[in-house]
Amino acid sequence: MGKHRRDSYLQPPGLRLSGYIILVSLLVLVIVVEALSVMEWAAYPYFPDKSLLFAKTDATIFDLLAPFSPALLVLLLYTWVPRLAVSFDNRFSKRLNNIFNQLAQSVSSLIPRVPPDSVNRITLTDRPRLLLVVAVVSAILLALVPYRPNLNPAMTPVGVDAHYYVEWVNQMLQLPPAGAFSYAIGNASYGSRPLILIPIYLVVSTGLVSTIRAVELLPAVLGPLVALSAFVFVREGQQSEKMAGVVSLFSVFSFYATVGMWAGFFANWLAVVEAYVFLTLLLRFLRSNSGSTFVLLTLMSLAMLLTHPWTGVVVLAVASVFVLSVWRDSRKIVLLKALVVLLSVSMVVYVTKSIFVEGLATAQYTSETISGSGVSQLFSFWPNIIYSLFVFFNGLFANAILLGLSIVAVIRLRFQDRFERLLALWVAIGSIPFPLLESGLQVRILYDLPFPVLASMGLLFLIRPVGNGTLHSNLALLLVLLLSANYALRMATNLVAAPF
Repeated sequence: MGKHRRDSYLQPPGLRLSGYIILVSLLVLVIVVEALSVMEWAAYPYFPDKSLLFAKTDATIFDLLAPFSPALLVLLLYTWVPRLAVSFDNRFSKRLNNIFNQLAQSVSSLIPRVPPDSVNRITLTDRPRLLLVVAVVSAILLALVPYRPNLNPAMTPVGVDAHYYVEWVNQMLQLPPAGAFSYAIGNASYGSRPLILIPIYLVVSTGLVSTIRAVELLPAVLGPLVALSAFVFVREGQQSEKMAGVVSLFSVFSFYATVGMWAGFFANWLAVVEAYVFLTLLLRFLRSNSGSTFVLLTLMSLAMLLTHPWTGVVVLAVASVFVLSVWRDSRKIVLLKALVVLLSVSMVVYVTKSIFVEGLATAQYTSETISGSGVSQLFSFWPNIIYSLFVFFNGLFANAILLGLSIVAVIRLRFQDRFERLLALWVAIGSIPFPLLESGLQVRILYDLPFPVLASMGLLFLIRPVGNGTLHSNLALLLVLLLSANYALRMATNLVAAPF
């Protein structure tokens, strides 16, 4: 009897014991390889094995999967199209719906039945706040990798756009305080990012740190902030700290950090943090209709527009459609009034700043930026995607694991759930202008999408415990986190050194 019970614990329904042992053994083997790879990157160039065998093995896995990224990205962006087509009440939609239902039934028959609370039994998520602490510490350590003296003895700033921030802040330091603030609001980068330049200026003005060091430390500040903001966003939306803890870890090793550090997208990175806080407040306001929450919501809207207007406009568009969809269900007129006031205040403040502080410079800059976009880009849709994924930022967007996990989540998003509806609209609205944009703007759309949230949801669905077996779930979660950590460490190291 005791042996039978032990076997039933190890063996989920639908899996033979020997097959389960093989699965667990393979997971352990790959985890060992990925863990040793992390150690090699962390100890480079002092690791005893100078050939970096395990790091090369991990990089080979990434390179083998990367060619699938373009197809995965298209599926991710446009899965909503057939789902929308099915929702219409016509003969074609009904026929399409029948086909999808038959496919779903065929697939579900192959998958063992899973209890609804199965994700809560993954023991690695039992202490979500500890996961958040690990995420914050990991973000700081990752940001310091390119400034390790043995890798970057000259302490040269990394990030394509980093030198602009140094130049803008140095220019501010040569002016009196009023002139410095005016320069940040009007002249620096066409006045598009004062809410990141002014804090850097204030810190440097204390004399405790130089401009270069302040800019170098930005990723060590932004990484923890995005982990914290993603945590509160998911906790508010999903009412689950366990899910939030996993998301915080994924945010540290996602495009926010890798592309953000490589490209020096510091303003965009901060705007993503503000976007998560803004949407957290929005979800809270929809539940409480609190006046104080609405004031904070409006202030965060302005913060996004004064940090990175592109991100601010995208997130406000998502929020607007989301609120309208909620109003359609509830018919609460207060939601429409709040939306009108929010958009009016945000637009009036930003347009007034643009006209009276920046003049026509912003309009000219915006016109030049989008001049290459339009219907003509439809004919270059596939080449643009290839260029966006494999050429921009050294191919960091060609992360097939992150894209694939996100697709799983997008397919399963339910419009009835407000949080999942928000995520679905975020992807759908981002996908609409995507084919009309040239590659440089396409990557901005991708950077602003909630990949850490989607990837975490997709992963936790795929690895959910079956029956009493939870070992494979914990191992699979650990494996994907190690793969993500290796991806981020490889990027951070390659910013200043190229081991292979």
